Amino acid sequence: MVKPLVIGLDLGTTLCKAVAFEMDGALRAQSQQITHTFRPADGWAEQDPKEWIASIFRVLADLSAQLGEETGGILAIGVSCHGPSLILTDEHFSPLGRCPIWQDQRATHLCGELLEKVGAGWVGLGMPESSFGVQLYWALQNHPDRLWAAKHIFDTKGFLLASLTGRAVDEYSSSPGSRDWNQEFFEALGVDVRKLPSSIDSTSVAGELQRDICERTGLPRGLPVIAGLNDGAAAALGAGLVQLGQGIVSLSTNGVMRTTISQRLPGATLVAKSMFCYSYVEGMYVTGGTTKCGGDSVRWFIENFLTGYPVEEKALFDLITEEAAKSPVGAKGVFFMPYLVGMGSPNSQSGSRGTFLNLGRHHTRSDLARALFEGVAFALRDIAETFSEMGLGWENLRFTGGGSKNPLWRQIVSDVLGRELCGVRSDSALGAAILAAVGAGHFSSPREATTAMVHRTFQVSPISANIAYYDHLYGQFSKVRRLLKSFNEQPGDGNNVV
Repeated sequence: MVKPLVIGLDLGTTLCKAVAFEMDGALRAQSQQITHTFRPADGWAEQDPKEWIASIFRVLADLSAQLGEETGGILAIGVSCHGPSLILTDEHFSPLGRCPIWQDQRATHLCGELLEKVGAGWVGLGMPESSFGVQLYWALQNHPDRLWAAKHIFDTKGFLLASLTGRAVDEYSSSPGSRDWNQEFFEALGVDVRKLPSSIDSTSVAGELQRDICERTGLPRGLPVIAGLNDGAAAALGAGLVQLGQGIVSLSTNGVMRTTISQRLPGATLVAKSMFCYSYVEGMYVTGGTTKCGGDSVRWFIENFLTGYPVEEKALFDLITEEAAKSPVGAKGVFFMPYLVGMGSPNSQSGSRGTFLNLGRHHTRSDLARALFEGVAFALRDIAETFSEMGLGWENLRFTGGGSKNPLWRQIVSDVLGRELCGVRSDSALGAAILAAVGAGHFSSPREATTAMVHRTFQVSPISANIAYYDHLYGQFSKVRRLLKSFNEQPGDGNNVV
């Protein structure tokens, strides 16, 4: 008898993944494809939606081939994806060009102007300065002809669901037009809200996988596609967050901290703290902030300081870890400010740039490597301190993402935060699969599904001596951060002076 399976389809910033899970959370098969980011100008970050779809077709076809006859047991596909992005399409859902992604900073200078024009009620889906709303406002000013020619206006999730099912639908954690305050935002800008997809719950069926996609991938016809969540919310669900006040650190391309709350935070608060807030499951919301550059800092280091090594990228990550482990706590006084694409929460600033500070002739690449890991951890603590100042709980802290698989990095994060971290066998794909299982009727709720499908893999406790030392170093890190922010607020082009 064929076991029931669900597929979690996750479009991340750097990888597109399709993973088949059994109902106890066991991974049955998986496939992944690299996705590319284009940076045609300083501060710009774009991706090609056509590449997304091609990658999805490849991973689904590969997954289907791995499963063989077991594809008959697939109950549904759940979808998660990065965001925000602005995708304009024609009537057939064909994109009109590349789209900006969450790392894109081209429109940050318009955020204040947009807030004055329409207020802060639209803020929440993504960081304010790189949100869907700011991207749309930039498009209005720079490509109005393309915007008016578009038949549909999507974010990432809406575009994926339309491409998979042929229906223009979205879900509440991703959709820019899903709430009344966003309707007012579009009307204030003169954008036709009828071009937006309709919104449904995360466990709802968006539609059936289109017949031609089934034929191309080998998946069964009539397969339900469940709306799912954005990738951050899906990662939280995959880590088992179903209680209020639970926190999670996600360390992948970005570095993010999130916590669950009972109601949406005011837009003005989100702007002041450079935070996001969106709908979640079980009637909750998720709020948090980003470092803007987490694991991507390590990738940058590899691309620029470890060229010429005839080994795979994973081996290079291992090499950096080995080198960082040779340097003591505090990296012999070296600090890394991880602002390669700008400063993140709660002091967002696009003009700031990354810095290695306090270098001496005695320092080695090992010290720089450790400073890299510590700098990202300090940036995460900035977000944690903001949670505490706002009275937001972040208990039972979970740790996910590629960075959580690195024993040295997770010990550093635990020490810097002064909190115990719990690892789980999870990612956004599992969160999407959990929603697929609920949407298909196998479980009655996300809470029931996480109980069955989410399992712990590690637990790390902070080292007492390191906590005290890192508290001191964090104070120094904060001073440098304030200096950098002040420095880049001076007249002139901050993009070229740090």
